[in-house]
Amino acid sequence: MPQRTSNPRCPIRLGEPCTLCFPGARGPQDCGLVYLVQSDPEQREELAARRRERHLTRDLGVG
Repeated sequence: MPQRTSNPRCPIRLGEPCTLCFPGARGPQDCGLVYLVQSDPEQREELAARRRERHLTRDLGVG
């Protein structure tokens, strides 16, 4: 059975692949940018709002 390769998605740049933009990162799980956003309450809330908006527009078939 062939092995599938996964293409991790960037949790910050919604809908885009993880491009390993943070030096030394192997994926979103150890990315310093993800850590910084998740550790800042305002940034975390803004990201959550963007995700909600994205899901809402996807569910309504807009965009």
